[in-house]
Amino acid sequence: MFEKPIVLGIFSQQVGSGVTLQQLFSNYGNNTGNMLFSESLLRGVSGATRGHLGFSEADIEERDCIILAAANWLNPGMDFAGLAARLEKTKLPVIAVGLGAQSPLDQSMPVLKEGTKRLISLISDRSASVSVRGAFSGEVLEHYGVKNVAVTGCPSLLLAGKSAPKLRTYNPADQQAISVGATRHGFHGTDSFQLYIYRQAAKQNLELILQSELADMYFSLRRLNNVDILSKSTELLTKTYGIDEKRLHQYLCNKAKVFFDLDEWISHMTQRSLYVGTRLHGAVAALLAGTPATLIAHDSRTLEVAECLHIPYVRSSDINTQTDCDFRKLHRSECLRNFEEGYRQYLKGFLDFFATVKLKVSLRA
Repeated sequence: MFEKPIVLGIFSQQVGSGVTLQQLFSNYGNNTGNMLFSESLLRGVSGATRGHLGFSEADIEERDCIILAAANWLNPGMDFAGLAARLEKTKLPVIAVGLGAQSPLDQSMPVLKEGTKRLISLISDRSASVSVRGAFSGEVLEHYGVKNVAVTGCPSLLLAGKSAPKLRTYNPADQQAISVGATRHGFHGTDSFQLYIYRQAAKQNLELILQSELADMYFSLRRLNNVDILSKSTELLTKTYGIDEKRLHQYLCNKAKVFFDLDEWISHMTQRSLYVGTRLHGAVAALLAGTPATLIAHDSRTLEVAECLHIPYVRSSDINTQTDCDFRKLHRSECLRNFEEGYRQYLKGFLDFFATVKLKVSLRA
């Protein structure tokens, strides 16, 4: 068994003074949700220490294996040639956990770049098994010649420990305690479905959990001193939310939340009644807090993880965007028992995988 693994990923941080929001955002790989699966491995694998993808030889000098807190790396838009080259220079076993494919909802086969194919070949050669977050991701790896695959799901739920989170009963009368999540990145726009969710959240004055929406975070964190950034954000976001500047500033300053500390995020979600959104780790953070959640599956990634982890979900195609959204009706109470029962299967799958790759685990009771 390995005694001194290093987890390469993105971890919860205490936000210090003197750090710009852009720097902080970059530290999280431009998405705060990244810390959930990295933290799950750091906290759940015995002897693990934290590291980063740009590791040096000194960082791994005392380590006996490398764990990759992987995400949607089987992605046609990404090239992992640099990481593959750094790993090739080491002689250590390389264990990937939660590797996943990025594809539309129809699960068409992604065309991977050469650097990514090089990386997955190295991982396959240096580990007894490769953990993937769902069946489709396993099919993608098999398509590219990797056969030693274990379908485990995303490791983020391992933060729950040895038993499933105890979910509270949802009270539909408590509408203003609903939290909503949608998907947009940096200062970019998004598709019409995601715009619908953002606009419905603002129209109904519901709490919005941010993860990769940098423009919105300036308002949420009240970092409003940079005139140029404020102007750029306002121009984008009035179009995104479909509201005027005054209402936009008021809504985001009062209702948008972003968390850079994992425990603070989960603690906050214990006070909410329901999470509904297109963000996988927004749903997972809620479930870890005991809060019912419904994931809106809008691509292959969210669909396969929802199915693998038994997370209650609806397909984006089943939501009528021509009318106002009653988020309360998206609660799937009948699926919650499947989630709790499915956790045992999920946990066993991960424990079997860890045994195969010779990692010791230490999960909280």
